[in-house]
Amino acid sequence: MDKLNFFSEYLIKEYGRQLYRIPIMLPFSCPNRVNNNGEGCIFCADDGAKARHLRHNLNLKEQVASGIEYAQNRYKATAPYIAYFQAYTNTYSDAETIRKYYEEVLAEADFKVIIVATRPDCLDDKQILNYLAELNERYELIIELGVQTSNDKTLDFIKRGHHFDSVITAVNRLHKMNIKCAAHVILGLPNEDINDWLKTAEGISKLPFFAVKIHNLLVLKKTPLAKIFHDKSAQFNITNEYEYADALRQFIRKLPNDWNLMRITADAPENQVVVPKWWMAKGQFLEFFNEFYYQNDAMPASAVKTTDGSFTLYHPKYKQHFHSLAGAETESIQKFVQTANLAKRLKYFYEKGHILRLLDIGFGLGYNAFAALDCAIKNDLPLEIVSLEFDSKTLVEAVKIMPQNRAQIINQLLEHGYWDNGVQSIKIIFDDARNSVKNFNKSEIFDVVFMDGFSPDKNPELWSYDFILELKKKQNHQYGIICSYSSTFPVGGAFLRCGLQLRYGVSYGRNKGGFVAICDVGFEEKYLKNNNLTKVSEKDINIILKSTAGVVYRDFSLKMSAKKIINYRNKVVKKLRVKGVPRWFK
Repeated sequence: MDKLNFFSEYLIKEYGRQLYRIPIMLPFSCPNRVNNNGEGCIFCADDGAKARHLRHNLNLKEQVASGIEYAQNRYKATAPYIAYFQAYTNTYSDAETIRKYYEEVLAEADFKVIIVATRPDCLDDKQILNYLAELNERYELIIELGVQTSNDKTLDFIKRGHHFDSVITAVNRLHKMNIKCAAHVILGLPNEDINDWLKTAEGISKLPFFAVKIHNLLVLKKTPLAKIFHDKSAQFNITNEYEYADALRQFIRKLPNDWNLMRITADAPENQVVVPKWWMAKGQFLEFFNEFYYQNDAMPASAVKTTDGSFTLYHPKYKQHFHSLAGAETESIQKFVQTANLAKRLKYFYEKGHILRLLDIGFGLGYNAFAALDCAIKNDLPLEIVSLEFDSKTLVEAVKIMPQNRAQIINQLLEHGYWDNGVQSIKIIFDDARNSVKNFNKSEIFDVVFMDGFSPDKNPELWSYDFILELKKKQNHQYGIICSYSSTFPVGGAFLRCGLQLRYGVSYGRNKGGFVAICDVGFEEKYLKNNNLTKVSEKDINIILKSTAGVVYRDFSLKMSAKKIINYRNKVVKKLRVKGVPRWFK
């Protein structure tokens, strides 16, 4: 599919306007539940995925009225509508009963389109097929077939009760009757990976479908799938928004150009979802995917264009972007280079016969190191940068979003661990930053430190009192400065308790700048005339030192996990609260 063809666009073309679904829950079940003591497919919720506004036991007339009211309130919808027989299996009964319920619903409103969700193995009854053919003469009828996957082993594992050949039979039979079919598939089923998903795309693309409805797998509470997930009795490929977008794009590109996309994500009440926990809402993802689909394939799925035109990436582990969406490159320049007054600092050190050494904690995408490098090159002054990075894969991704000149530097760092142009240099060390700092020689002293780990509540390993104390030992004790983007009180508390003087740096994308730790404020003010620093208010100092808000993170061995560091801090806070230390200083 070269172009995203959304079903909503098809409706506008056919009917001159958007039509909205009115979901209906008929008193039917499905073969799985009947034959398996009430249990359906392992992913299915007890209510068969009925619409949210149908949580009460409403009769059919009330369901239509409730659905119309919901559509009017949320979408300002007006007639005509789509009758959507959604929950369970809507051809799992005899023809007479199906006719009775369908006609009762269709009499309640002006419907132009009918969508019937059903299983491919529940379309054998000739009388039911005859009734569907009759409906197809009166309305635009679309049969939504639960395909899920073309992998028969997976279908067995999820207790689907049929194989892919049932799909082939059903869609061909309906196609001969001139009845449109949509394939419902799930990406992320247990024991499947991207190769299985693409095989499903290839399998259904050979069949005469009119549309496809694609869901990312949701593990819902109180389902057999949730138990399997917690027991780890199957392999799960749970994707974040960006990983799913990348797979979804590959999937859709294998589909015929004339198919329609009825849906591309799943959603459910947040309190019912075990995984995945996305930060994007459905509408946000749709907007993002619309742009991403046509993006250069070399660009990572998680690449996000920030306000200043530079790109950042999303980290799935920490569930945060590497840099501010207000501007990745600008953030590095203002929060680190300007805050450190780097241009003046470089000049001052050079005039004293000293080459400035900068420790860059968390190379990440390289923006901070490159901002410092650009500053040095612009002023034709020497600079030595030592960057610490835990994951070399981050640099591999960074190459894809950076301009060519920077990408070349990153590639050299990946290959050799070092880059220099004869005046400025970057050395990179791939390891846990705690190990790197601890293992530096005594002669390894740094004049400027950029601290840019992920947020302290997610990545406390790089913000603990113990780590900062280790940094202080490697700092130029006369002229040293540590710049961070974090203004959280535990970080300020760590700086103060390590005997450093505290200031705020340049703010960008937030109300205030990150904490800056300085060895000698007099040097900053007298010699550098650094007006990028702001005094920390007495109130904030009191919050840090006289309330549990400023309790520091501890990492005694510099080897503790993030979870242990956070848990230890929580215990300390709890004990202090019992002793009467306030949560917040007022």
